[in-house]
Amino acid sequence: MRFCAAKAVFFAILGFCLVSGSSYGDAPKGSDIAYVYPAGGKRGTVVEVTVGGQFLAKMNRGLVSGEGVQTTVTGYTKPLSGKRFQEFRESIAEHRKERADSMQSMTGGKKDQALDIPSILQEDGATEEEIKLFYIMQKQKNDPKRQDNNQLVEQVTLKIEIAPDAAPGPRTLRLFGNNGISNPLSFFIGDFSEERKPPPTEAPPATPPAIQFPVVLNGQIMPGQSDRYSFHAAKGERLVFVAQARDLIPYLADAVPGWFQALLTVFDSKGNELASAQSARFSPDPVLDFAVKESGDYLLEIRDTLHRGREDFVYRITAGRLPFVTGIFPLGGKSGSETTVQVSGWNLQPSSLKVPSGEGIHTLPQLAHGFATTDVSFAHDTTPEIFAAEPDNDASHAAMMKIPVTVNGRIEAKGDIDVFAVNCKKGEPLVFEVFARRLDSPLDSFLRITDTTGKQLAYCDDREDPGAGLLTHHADSRIDFDPPSDGLIYVQIGDAQRQGGPDFSYRLRIDRPRPDFELRVVPSGITGAPGTSSPVTVYALRKDGFTGDIHFSAATKGFAVSGGCIPAGCDSINATLTFPDTPTGKIEPVEITGTAEISGSQITRKAVPADDMLQAFFYHHLVPTSQILAYSMPEQPAKKPIRVVQGTAKITSDNPGLATVLLPPTFPKEGMKAELKNSPDGIWIEGLTPSADGVQIAFRADPKKVKPGSRGNLLVELSAAKLESKGDKKEMKRWSMGLLPAIPFQLAAE
Repeated sequence: MRFCAAKAVFFAILGFCLVSGSSYGDAPKGSDIAYVYPAGGKRGTVVEVTVGGQFLAKMNRGLVSGEGVQTTVTGYTKPLSGKRFQEFRESIAEHRKERADSMQSMTGGKKDQALDIPSILQEDGATEEEIKLFYIMQKQKNDPKRQDNNQLVEQVTLKIEIAPDAAPGPRTLRLFGNNGISNPLSFFIGDFSEERKPPPTEAPPATPPAIQFPVVLNGQIMPGQSDRYSFHAAKGERLVFVAQARDLIPYLADAVPGWFQALLTVFDSKGNELASAQSARFSPDPVLDFAVKESGDYLLEIRDTLHRGREDFVYRITAGRLPFVTGIFPLGGKSGSETTVQVSGWNLQPSSLKVPSGEGIHTLPQLAHGFATTDVSFAHDTTPEIFAAEPDNDASHAAMMKIPVTVNGRIEAKGDIDVFAVNCKKGEPLVFEVFARRLDSPLDSFLRITDTTGKQLAYCDDREDPGAGLLTHHADSRIDFDPPSDGLIYVQIGDAQRQGGPDFSYRLRIDRPRPDFELRVVPSGITGAPGTSSPVTVYALRKDGFTGDIHFSAATKGFAVSGGCIPAGCDSINATLTFPDTPTGKIEPVEITGTAEISGSQITRKAVPADDMLQAFFYHHLVPTSQILAYSMPEQPAKKPIRVVQGTAKITSDNPGLATVLLPPTFPKEGMKAELKNSPDGIWIEGLTPSADGVQIAFRADPKKVKPGSRGNLLVELSAAKLESKGDKKEMKRWSMGLLPAIPFQLAAE
């Protein structure tokens, strides 16, 4: 197995068509939520939820995606400042010393240092909330296992009301307010009873709480902590314990391996370990299948495998005598047709279900509601579908494939290999691509192509799919094959670990190249004042050799995209989204679509919203979510419109590239300054020239650093200044006028 997590940094280091960085790094810092606890609730209940993060002080509303959920912000807390905390500690130390001196003079050396700390702090002007926070911080400071983390220190509390008819399943939760709109985190709605551990600030229970099945257990693991629950089980039962940890918070920026690595263990009443799990096949979240051999009382324990912990080590455990799907077959079907799928797993009767027609990859809700499973994946494609048939493990039994085709098969036993025959012609490239891990199959595939003599012509173990942002081991294989001659070839598929079984399913696409593309837009939550422009990064996931221009725009009324072209050969570009001039104070879904000409036809694709998440200090992943949401802050008045005369700033060796900015007549032009943000290396602003209706910006480029013929976008922030009198002195006051709409540029070709 070759782990490809290092490749996930693809988007952080790839050449971005002269756009450095994965997003507009100098934008004002908005709120960031790091955890939601508990990360779900039962239908028909009211849940008190804590959201932790930073820059949350002005976030006064919450939003859960989908229908049937209402949120109300009920509180906000942040730690005492370091100065305030130290003042309290010094005051307590002084009182303790005075008490010790007094007791020594009266008792001849006896030291009774018991203090009424709350009264002391009240004398110092502390509020009840400050006293509470002092005790929490004191406990944290005295814990040698705990490290300070500013990303977790602020908390917003929410009341979340879940309607009885709210659709179960995964949702997303965000905060919004004067500080903009936050990133999303997962929030699950289900049908089972929910239990939660006391918050970390409270003492743990003396004995493990008893639970009744089915149940969802919610908790947070602190440093070195383990949570235990007691339950009674009868002989012959098959209990399923499904942990969600990484599923709730996919990546931790400042922890290795980059997520909460949970470990589940079942003990008997004497403390003997009976079963444990620290993963589920390739998923870091453990699933424990526990067959009860004797009736009695048992303990379930969850902890981090590395004994780490903090507030964002949040978990949910779905537990009970519940059905759990380990695999389906086939993993997909033809678009436009209904597909019969066989389902395998635990606590299941042999069953099948009908999957209606669809497009792309999606989850099957039929295998989530009432199940311990949450997200069984299924794929639709347009190519003809066939099933692999045994025996097919050598060239003499290889079935002839008619191109194009998608083969649905299984690696049914350890060391099994499926072999297919393909007639090919020189000069007519072919694509061989496996879909397995991306569809939750445990198969770690490899592909091998040989000629009729057995000579290997091509081989692939893992091929990274940058669109699969939740995978860190990209185990699916792909070969782009250019036949060296006419004739018969054989393609072999197997498991790189020589594993196999009934759940080791795959879909093998054998096809000619179908040039295409997908788009990702980062971030998924965009904040702006009315009439202003906010930065976005648009990524192109190019397929089957497509290299052409991709033009994208906002399909939502009132919003406009500037710099809406990813040039040929480029994989991403920074652009801007301009908000409507009229303030709304609402969160609005925004649709961005991309269009490209491919083989003489116009192809349009809807952009998928995503967030750039950092794992373990280094690796970047584009994690998809459901909607692009734009929040127009009502607290900020609409700014006077600033417009850029659209066109491309063409830079030559002799002449600068020019962009004309139109300003309202009242705007001061003297003292105005333009600054490039996230600027490409080798391009700079030569100067600013006032004109009758605005200013003209001149851009220069160094041909030694910027390749002639290069295209891209420039993000420019304008600021103005004026002299203000302060007593006998005059000071220059400068203020930002905001980000301009993205300015396309082109460096003249040689």
